[in-house]
Amino acid sequence: MSTVLERLERLPRRNLTVLAIKGLSTLVPGGWQNITRADALIADVLGSSDPELIRQVRARADVLSQARHEGYSRALSLYDAVNRSQKAAGGLRLLANIGGALPLVKRVADLTPTSDSLQAADLSLKVAAEMLAFTQVNGLPGDSFGDFAAALGDYAGEARVRMAALICFDALLPLGDQALQRLDGLLGGLDKRDLHQLPAYAGMARLLPGRGDGAHLTFLRRGIAPWLGWAEGFSSQLGLTGQKAVQALEGTLGPWQGSFKQMATFLDAFTDTYQHTGVQAVARRLVERAAAEI
Repeated sequence: MSTVLERLERLPRRNLTVLAIKGLSTLVPGGWQNITRADALIADVLGSSDPELIRQVRARADVLSQARHEGYSRALSLYDAVNRSQKAAGGLRLLANIGGALPLVKRVADLTPTSDSLQAADLSLKVAAEMLAFTQVNGLPGDSFGDFAAALGDYAGEARVRMAALICFDALLPLGDQALQRLDGLLGGLDKRDLHQLPAYAGMARLLPGRGDGAHLTFLRRGIAPWLGWAEGFSSQLGLTGQKAVQALEGTLGPWQGSFKQMATFLDAFTDTYQHTGVQAVARRLVERAAAEI
């Protein structure tokens, strides 16, 4: 099995995903660096380019990454599951022809959005994956809602940009600028049977705490609450809107002539934002720990 740093080094340096993240990162203070080399990440964490120190940190990071009792690989599996499910959901909604809404991708397909309630449920699954990845990396129980809520305020770099992408790509674009205010009501109207309409649920169900659809739906509702409180403040602080997100993306992807919902579906189908920044964030946490143990 690949180590976390090997996964980092397989990330693309330039593709649609990188362009989308780069565009959105202009809305987030501190921005984002697409670090895809282990030595570069270690040097960034250390603030030093000493080759011997970098070698020692990398060796320790690889040991931690491969240790079965550590949660780094399991955290990556959560981001991978979300990514596979996102691609499946996006692909299912490519039904007709958009006639080149984006010049970069000519005549792809009509991007038919899912219902608002199911979109809200899909967002809650991604938030659940984020919380579970956080608990795996930090050695906490899977239902550590309070610890997760407290940690969100400390998110920086790729983790902070990933949360901005989650808000913009999975809430504001498909559900409108009042998405975060509507989210609790949308989730409240879901039945446990609705979960099976989500490709993401099939890939995530075995990773969620609790047994059965009812327990999983309860976990999703409990997990979204602390994230939602933070996300509303974060979104307000940055002045995030669907329009601002599209304008930022146009700076790197080119002009977009479709609807906001179509843009959201396009991003689901053709980018790996969540997985890309997830690998980078897990790699950074791993290197920070390895450096502290040298």
